[in-house]
Amino acid sequence: QLGLAMHNYHDTHRVFPPGETLTVEGAPSQSWQTFLLPFVDQAVLYNQIDFDYAWDHPSNQALFHQEIPTYLNPNINVRVSPEGLGLSHYAGNQLVLKSNGELGIRNITDGTSNTILAFEVGDNFKPWGDPTNTAVPAERMNSGNKTAFRGGSHVLLGDGSVRFLSENIDPAVLKALSTPDGGERIDEF
Repeated sequence: QLGLAMHNYHDTHRVFPPGETLTVEGAPSQSWQTFLLPFVDQAVLYNQIDFDYAWDHPSNQALFHQEIPTYLNPNINVRVSPEGLGLSHYAGNQLVLKSNGELGIRNITDGTSNTILAFEVGDNFKPWGDPTNTAVPAERMNSGNKTAFRGGSHVLLGDGSVRFLSENIDPAVLKALSTPDGGERIDEF
């Protein structure tokens, strides 16, 4: 469902959602998952957000207490933060979902089937509204953090497909899958 939402966003805007937006002062404001809300059956919630303020501004914060089913892995019981904010069990690929960015399929020269858009995380969950909920998959997945499933994690690729990557994947292959335009050659993974 997340892949369909990403592609519907792309069809509407001709780019993928920005990983984060920044205020004029340079502070984080909104997340990629906030911009996907209309595409995951959450248009009513999206329309209540005051985009003149950051996600954690008092005028917005109560809205971000909601759990968004598409952003949750049903096998993980942790669904809200200690502060009561709805969490996400997925992180966006920071190299594709750029800060204030406008990267489209046309910019993924490595091929959409060879580029990660988003990936499961197994710990250190962030609220879905948190603009810092992006990472470079090769860095986050190889950093010793728990994977969402024993043995590896699911990743959403740029073509909308979902693949299970073993925790034993060659680090060079994971690095290549993390870049949209690195020019790396990837064999079967």
